[in-house]
Amino acid sequence: MTIDKRELYRFPWSMNDNPIAWLEVSDICNIHCEGCYRQFMTGHKSLDQIKEEVLFFKRWRNPDNVSLAGGEPLIHPQILDIVAFIRQNKIKPIVLTNALALTPELLRELKKAGLAGFTIHIDSHQGRPGWVGKSEKEHNQLRQKYADMIAEVGGLYVVFNSTVYPSTFQEIPDVAAWAQANIDRVHGLVFITYRTATESQVGTDITKQEVDLTKLSYVRDKFDERFVTSPEVYRILQEHCPQLAASGYLGGSIRHDSIKWLSGALIGSRKAIYGSVGKKAMEASQVFHHLFRGTYLAYMAQARIGSKVFMAAPFDKEIKKAARCWGRDVLRHPGRLFETIYVQSIGIIQAPDVMPDGRADMCDSCPDITIHEGQFVNSCRLDEYRLFGGFLSLTDKQTSPDSPPHPQEGGGKTGEG
Repeated sequence: MTIDKRELYRFPWSMNDNPIAWLEVSDICNIHCEGCYRQFMTGHKSLDQIKEEVLFFKRWRNPDNVSLAGGEPLIHPQILDIVAFIRQNKIKPIVLTNALALTPELLRELKKAGLAGFTIHIDSHQGRPGWVGKSEKEHNQLRQKYADMIAEVGGLYVVFNSTVYPSTFQEIPDVAAWAQANIDRVHGLVFITYRTATESQVGTDITKQEVDLTKLSYVRDKFDERFVTSPEVYRILQEHCPQLAASGYLGGSIRHDSIKWLSGALIGSRKAIYGSVGKKAMEASQVFHHLFRGTYLAYMAQARIGSKVFMAAPFDKEIKKAARCWGRDVLRHPGRLFETIYVQSIGIIQAPDVMPDGRADMCDSCPDITIHEGQFVNSCRLDEYRLFGGFLSLTDKQTSPDSPPHPQEGGGKTGEG
């Protein structure tokens, strides 16, 4: 499907004024997900190095939150100290985790240290013990376990993300339906489209020397399926939930028609979904948050918003539609006037796509930039810097660099930015 960017708000984020700071505290992980872009293992970062990077982000990035990533951040022996230091610097700490190490006891300690919330990665290609071969719908049972655990502690928000593979694309509605049924405790979903490089490609470093691509974890010996794109994920979500309307986006670093980050927010209760936040309200949330808090916004602090959201109807056409839908529902079921209204974010990220000339179409104003040797580097390609000194150029062995591009396709990397 074609997405008209004129109908969306382009997030005003930049390298130096971005709501997200992506801080990798460890390379060590307790599972190995298919398509993971981190393989060059160096262990846990020291607390002193982490503090230094937090302050670097605070000075040069102006983040609203620090996304603690890895590897698996929960197995860092000083995770509580890390969370506390970020909170002391008046930034929201968010843990990006597979949740395998998450327990009620650790959860309470993290909240006490100042944690704001979680992004939990669960999908059927992670090879979790006891879950191999199970569908995305079956994995909803695992998602429910952690959503309930976090809701019981209270005061934390949670987003669930998953990588979308060609083989699991049709299962997206199963995950979305589960989240909508739990709109009171699931603040959002993020779907990340799978990308990989293959051994049929040639990689060259910044000096134009050919390199051994097999050193990278996201290189496969074969991948014959066509990659899923963000517009396709949006289409299948809309088929399942017609009330969904995207309202914000980030484009690509090369292609003018790329949709790299596509975001929206559903409005509803546990009984019904009424509509979405529109372009104007999305813009207002960013502008006013920056005006009064000094930073742009990536994570909503509260899913429970109440019927006051409909006060934006006069200037936001999508919220106006939602308000009408809610009004009709209340007339049919008067008791629903007292049902709590929530918002639930829906994000779609299209990972880097390699162009025929070897360059990668990255996320414009990359939200998931991390730090490497005192410089900002795209986190999904950090191993290229570690192993080869910079971005690689990838070209297919069977095609000429002058071949025309195939829209939105190509070997790339999987990740969150």
